[in-house]
Amino acid sequence: MWKWISVETLVQDFRYGARGLRRNPGFTAITVLTLALGIGATTAIFTVVNAVLLRPLPYPHPEELVYVQQVLGGFGVNPFVWNREFVAWRNQSRTLRPIAAYMYDWFNLTGGGEPERVVSGIASASFFPLLGVRPEVGRLFLPEEDRPGGPPVAILSHALWKRRYGGDPTIVGRGITLDDKVYTVVGVLPAAFVIPDERKINYALWVPLAEGDTPGPFRVIRAIGRLKPGVSVSTAQAELNTIAQSTLRKGMNVSIVLSAWQEQISQKFRLSLLLFLGAVGFLLLIACANVANLLLSRAANRQKEIAVRLTVGAGRSRIVRQLLTESALLALLGGLLGLILARSAKDLLVTFITPNLPALEPIILDHRVLAFCLALAMVTGIAFGLVPAFQASRVSLSEVLKDAGRSGGELRSGTLFRNLLVVCETALAMVLLVGAGLLFRSFLQVRGIDPGFKSVNTLSLTVDLTLSKYPNPKEQARFFERVIEGIKSLDGVESVGGSGCPPLGGRLNSVSDLAVEGRSEKIPMAFVATISPDYFRTMRIPLKQGRDFDNRDRDGSPGVAMVNESFARRYFPHETCLGKQVENWVHKNEWLTIVGVVGDVRGWVEREPEPEMYLPYLQAGEPYMTLLVRTAGNPRLWERAVRRQIANVDKDQPPHDVASLDELRSGSFTSRRVNLLLLGVFASLGLVLASVGIYGVVSYSVSQRTHEIGVRLALGAESGAVLRSVIAKGLCLALIGTGIGVAGSLAVTRLLRTMLFGVHPTDPATFLAVSLILLAVTCLACYIPAHRAAEVDPMVALRYE
Repeated sequence: MWKWISVETLVQDFRYGARGLRRNPGFTAITVLTLALGIGATTAIFTVVNAVLLRPLPYPHPEELVYVQQVLGGFGVNPFVWNREFVAWRNQSRTLRPIAAYMYDWFNLTGGGEPERVVSGIASASFFPLLGVRPEVGRLFLPEEDRPGGPPVAILSHALWKRRYGGDPTIVGRGITLDDKVYTVVGVLPAAFVIPDERKINYALWVPLAEGDTPGPFRVIRAIGRLKPGVSVSTAQAELNTIAQSTLRKGMNVSIVLSAWQEQISQKFRLSLLLFLGAVGFLLLIACANVANLLLSRAANRQKEIAVRLTVGAGRSRIVRQLLTESALLALLGGLLGLILARSAKDLLVTFITPNLPALEPIILDHRVLAFCLALAMVTGIAFGLVPAFQASRVSLSEVLKDAGRSGGELRSGTLFRNLLVVCETALAMVLLVGAGLLFRSFLQVRGIDPGFKSVNTLSLTVDLTLSKYPNPKEQARFFERVIEGIKSLDGVESVGGSGCPPLGGRLNSVSDLAVEGRSEKIPMAFVATISPDYFRTMRIPLKQGRDFDNRDRDGSPGVAMVNESFARRYFPHETCLGKQVENWVHKNEWLTIVGVVGDVRGWVEREPEPEMYLPYLQAGEPYMTLLVRTAGNPRLWERAVRRQIANVDKDQPPHDVASLDELRSGSFTSRRVNLLLLGVFASLGLVLASVGIYGVVSYSVSQRTHEIGVRLALGAESGAVLRSVIAKGLCLALIGTGIGVAGSLAVTRLLRTMLFGVHPTDPATFLAVSLILLAVTCLACYIPAHRAAEVDPMVALRYE
């Protein structure tokens, strides 16, 4: 005999439980599906949490990798460091065995196919060895290639190698042309190589950093290192800080911060992912409460069976173990189906949520996720089965067995627990709905903001010129002038404008300490952009005062500028700014006359407009410009024609970032849209499950009270009174749950503060609207069983068993 539970007894419990579940396919299917929904959703979210927060970086000994940042006085943490400090750390550090730097740049790739603009990584020779990367073809950078005057070499990404060169291994040793300069390909990186940072940069190729050859000591780069064995992060940070102080000018307030690389990558996404995991955890709890209610109902219907088993000698512990075994079987089936659902939903979820994630290796259901799913199934099996099992084992034998014609009624404690479950479900659904409601209102606030321009029917594309081919502003301005004239000649093109720093374009230029003629105080800061004459007309930005630029505002004519309303209000609050002269920061000792004022434009919708100045590109040429083409219809239909016009001027200057302004504007809301839809789905499912739970409790109560309701109707009670009493029972539970949910929401929604815009976490309108929706759904869920109760035939009810 076994001292504890014998294997034979355990097998008997499982066989008996399986037979019981097979005899009740409807109950089994509903229970398993409910659990699968909760477990599957939780597992799918945990898969993403595991990949971002828990899974180690895909490099050897990832726990040793650290990321170096600077704290610049009162400006906070800067994710970049300066080149001069990096060189000093590389030469002097004794706590980091290698230290490496990387950054990104852009090149025009020509020859061997269509010209294209590619993002290139620039890395020190120590970068790839630090990460333990082995090339798929060829080799990595040599130290002598990462020095001033070193040979120009490049390493291709696996994607570019396959896409542009067909995976030809003989590409190694051949030359490719980047910005009219030939680089020798020395290797190809493996397909799995990824830099897991938050910018999700698609590095097409890599070139050496050549630290000593960078333009000045203050070029910004990203620095990572590997701790030597036994060295702590704090020790390495102190050393790097000491080395950095010796390189700084006197009076510069700069300190160094060292952190685990994985922590630095994931910190931006940690809060939102944990919030979503918590939200789906609430959904799982609602599902478990529903299943517990189903088990309570089933246990109440099995009172005679359990009473007979107790009468013939079964102990209460044996009954509890049998019922928990059935719960465990249901949980295992729900977990298995949930894992299938999670696997199916994972790819859809990852595709949907990718804009809110860092660049990662493929997100997979690994051993950690499988263990989580199994543990979750077991915990939920015990959680939703324990109380119903104990409740079922506490039947009164005399009450159940004395009447062979009528089933025993449920114990009062069972009714109370059932009501408590409904209250908890309602409260959890309330918290989810309030969170989704706040995000919805915040999304509407953002979408409702006027950006200051019209995005409809406008194509946006950017051209970055090769500096070796267009080395001076005159040649750059001439190129864009010819391109703009060519695009204007196309049928269906209404106007063409260009800007070096357009809204939604991602580029920013600013100037500070600008002198104003006749004033002692200077203009502290303003953003600047070079534009073409038709830019404001194309973007539908209104001219408020003065005049617009025209083709007379070119090199050799008096310098002019236009400003936005924020500039005029802030720096000329009590006078007109027209005719005022500000310092020309490009050509010193020259002045720019303000000739016009235009409406404010929001570069980022969620930020207030900043002071901005506009210069004519014919007077201040730049090697890049975003062209904006307003068309008579869908702007994408003109894309090929616009590309041809650019190629007619110079085929080796390929446009990139081609999109409609509507697409760009919609993309600026992507992060908020993802948060809203994801939490909205969880909240909707929670509302459905909560309403099903309320329906189940009220429906079961009606079935238990059928005899009582028949007596009341036989004595003259009106059906409307019965209807109202049944609805009132469910509504009372919902009101209690709603009240608890409001209190919980006041505490939980404060965590959403960083995700909200223009809405307070305790917004009364949202709380009121959600409460009314929840109560309305409750009334609807209660109405069906209430209507059934009101239609009971008294003669049938009096014979009810």
